[in-house]
Amino acid sequence: MATKKEIKKHLAIALEEIGEIKPKFAKDVDAWVFSHPKYPVRYAGDSPEEVMQNYPLYLQDFIEERLNDNLSPLVEKRTKGKGGKREGAGRPKGSKKEEKDRVYLPKDIAKWIQNPESIKQVRQLIAKKR
Repeated sequence: MATKKEIKKHLAIALEEIGEIKPKFAKDVDAWVFSHPKYPVRYAGDSPEEVMQNYPLYLQDFIEERLNDNLSPLVEKRTKGKGGKREGAGRPKGSKKEEKDRVYLPKDIAKWIQNPESIKQVRQLIAKKR
C-alpha cells in the first residue's frame, strides 16, 4: 500500500514531466480536454480552469493505483505497429542482399531464367561482352 508521502512525491515528478496543463476544446465531446502521452489519464470539463484544477486529482488517483499495483498490464503498455518486433527476427545486421531489378520477359524465357544454372550462364555471357 502506497503512503500519501510517496504518492505526492510521484505526483510532483509526473506534474514536472507534464509541464503546464493547457486544455484544448474538443468539438466532438463539446468540452475542454487535457491528456498527456506519458500518462493514460484524460480529463474533460466545462472550462479550462476546471480541467487545470481537476486533472492533477485524476493523475493522483492513477499514480496511487499504479503504486498499489492495481493496474492491468494493458493500461500502460504501448505498442508500435502490429505487435512490435520479435527478438532476433529479420536479416542479421551487416548482411547485404543482392541488388535486384524487375524485368518483364516472355514466359518461356522467364521459366528458363528461373533455373539457378541459367543465372550462372547469363552472368558468364554478360562478363564475356564486357
